[in-house]
Amino acid sequence: MRRTHPTTTPRRRPSQRQKTTLAAKDKATLCAYYAYDKKAYDIRVLKVGVLTPITEYFVICSGRSVRQVRAIAEHIQTTLKQDQAQHPLGVEGLQEGTWILLDYDDVVVHVFYEPTRDLYCLEKLWSEVPLLRLPELETDTVSTVEPHEEDEEEWED
Repeated sequence: MRRTHPTTTPRRRPSQRQKTTLAAKDKATLCAYYAYDKKAYDIRVLKVGVLTPITEYFVICSGRSVRQVRAIAEHIQTTLKQDQAQHPLGVEGLQEGTWILLDYDDVVVHVFYEPTRDLYCLEKLWSEVPLLRLPELETDTVSTVEPHEEDEEEWED
């Protein structure tokens, strides 16, 4: 069962003759939600267009296994093609599955296997660009609770 995303229109497939024009921000948002459909985590949408003419947005996300990384990338590619008639200009890394890049011209999607993402740290390289907030995709962080003084005293030797 597919989730309903707030930025999508009703799911009608465009005909071959009908090409849909999708704004870069909307495309990036859809890619993030499609990644979330396959349980990608740590999803970030960076507006890199303010610093480079290469593309407008980077969508960066992680999977916990090579199989999941491939599933995320394939889901984004298939769903954008079916729902929005958007085809990537290029796909890199699908065979290896540790860093898959989907190039949609104004949006570039990076799907990482967790250790590979830690190694390359793209967010640090692009730390000065604005981050597009998608509250629906942000995970709740577990707050650490300070121990009470009474609890600390119980553990003293």
